Amino acid sequence: MVKSVVILCEDSPIGKNSALEAIRMAAGIMAVGDLDECKIVFIGDSVYFLSKNFDPKKVNMETPSSIFRMMELSDFEVYALDSALEIAGIEPSDLIDFDNVKIASWKEISAFILEADVFYRY
Repeated sequence: MVKSVVILCEDSPIGKNSALEAIRMAAGIMAVGDLDECKIVFIGDSVYFLSKNFDPKKVNMETPSSIFRMMELSDFEVYALDSALEIAGIEPSDLIDFDNVKIASWKEISAFILEADVFYRY
């Protein structure tokens, strides 16, 4: 039986909906499944999605306010890769205000993946 899921998101949120779909998937899995935990890990350019400074309207995209609301209501954890944040120039204080957003190293993320029953990559 599947008890833990890790969803890895690495694509830029600009022009793609991978980050949105990862969150929708996590919320759906947690709502329907009998899981102990679900983690979404943002690496690479996907970390821009978690920045307070990301403004989708500037690139003719819709504001993901309903997705952020879904994040607040769902019981999953969100991680951002520390080195990806550094490369992107995003400070921890620049991350969206969401209690479940944490920063993790490659070592921690590797452990999440190894310990998970199921792993998805967007």
